[in-house]
Formats: sequence, structure tokens, C-alpha cells
Amino acid sequence: ERQDRLACPGLEHPRTATPADVLACPRCAGTLLATPAWRCSACGADHPVLDGIPWLVADPGTLQAEWRGRLRALTAELDAQAGAYRAALTDAVTRSATRNRLKLLAGACQDHARRLRALLAPLGLPETAAAPETYRTLLGSLPIGQGLTSYYASLHRDWAWGEAENETAWQALDAALGPAPPGRVLVLGAGAGRLAYDLHRRRQPTLTLAADLNPLMLAVARRMYAGETVELYEFPPAPRDLASHALLRELHAPEPAPAGLHVVLADAGHAPFGCGAFDTVVTPWLIDI
Repeated sequence: ERQDRLACPGLEHPRTATPADVLACPRCAGTLLATPAWRCSACGADHPVLDGIPWLVADPGTLQAEWRGRLRALTAELDAQAGAYRAALTDAVTRSATRNRLKLLAGACQDHARRLRALLAPLGLPETAAAPETYRTLLGSLPIGQGLTSYYASLHRDWAWGEAENETAWQALDAALGPAPPGRVLVLGAGAGRLAYDLHRRRQPTLTLAADLNPLMLAVARRMYAGETVELYEFPPAPRDLASHALLRELHAPEPAPAGLHVVLADAGHAPFGCGAFDTVVTPWLIDI
């Protein structure tokens, strides 16, 4: 989607750009100043930077608490599932394959919960957790379908399953972009971040901003762009053999992203972007949501 320049007449973009050039306060659209957080020069609102990711939403404290509650619920469910698998290991289970599967799943669920807690520690989790049912009653304004793992498979698709599907997606986007330089690019609803990465690496925009509302997706994307590796479990719905019931996948990018690719946690309903800030807006997984 090409943004209509008539909405902001006379706007000319320089050849280089930083996030400060395109971001605006999600509360009042005022100018944001980069401090240890992002502060609005007009209304004074502070927007934190958690794990290197700016949280540019109207009420970051409330949203952080909601995602924290969803993480607590998710990890409590995983811990409870691990306990259920161990409890099923009674003397009545005599087949070695069944016993091995239960042990594998119990260990994987517990380790997966540990890895998620570590990855999302900037949300501020306590040492102890309540029962999963407790957290379900505390979830607030986020849509039910927008859980931390609602699109979990896309993490593995983008960064672990190989290049075939990513290449198909990129070719479709490249054809839609056409030959013109993309300029300043916003990928709104970036998910796990691979399409923004491929666009930035191959078409070399002036700036690429990958925005999403899911902190798990962005935590992984930021690390992929930096050339880091993240290990997370995949639990296939139809495992082919015993070892495939829980697969510890290594997520990584082909190479670190070129400079100019940034991630931001943002709500499209209160988008923290200035008028006419972007030349190209890509909404790969947003319109249908």
C-alpha cells in the first residue's frame, strides 16, 4: 500500500532515517524524544523500552500487565501439563515406548516454560505462580485470539523450517512492490519478522520498521535481526516418531540484518507514526485479523 502523499503536502524524505524520524506519540501524536525511554514532548507520556523494544502504545503499563498475565497463564499450563504427564507414569503403563513418550513430553513442557520465562523476563514475572485458572480470570482488553502463542508456528516457519516458504512469500511481495525503491517502509503486523527481514535485506529501504503487538514474536525477531540464536520447542500435531513429539528447534537468520531494520511494539488502532512518515506500508498478516 502506497501512502497518499496528498495528506501531508510538501513532505520530502531524506536518504537516511532513524526511528525518531517516523515515530509519534500514540496518545497525542506529539514528537517523541529518545531518552532511556521514549518521551512525548507534547503530553509528557513515557513509553518504556523493554528488551531493546520500544512499547509505543497508549497505556504501556496496562498492556505489559496483560501480557504478563498471559505469560503466567501459558507457563502455568505448561507446568501443569508436565505434572500430568509425570502423574500418568504409573506401574500400569508397561510399554517402554509410552513411558519414554511421557517422560519426553514432561521434560519438554517444563523446559519450554523455562525458556519462555527467560525470553520474556523483561515483562517482570514473579518467582511464584498461581494456578492457570487464576490467570484466566485476570485477562483484560486483548482479544482472546491474540495470545502469546496464537501464531507460534510462524516462529518456526520464519526461522527454522528452511527457505522454501519464505522465498515464496518474498517473491509475492517483491512483485507487489514493483521496481521503485521502497523508501521508508512500515511492516505493520510483522509477526515473527521474516518478511520484514527479507524486504530490508534485498531491497535496501531507507528505513524498515517491523511493528507488532505480540512481545514474543518481537523478542525473537529482534534477536534474529541481531544475528543471535534462540532455541524453542515445536510440538508437532502429527509426530512421525518418538523423538518428534517435542523438537527443540534452533531459530536463526541466514545472516544479521543490515543497519536500519528496527522493531517496535505498537497497536495499529493507535498507531505511533507521524503523518506521511512512510513511503511503503506492508500489512502481510493484519487486514484479516
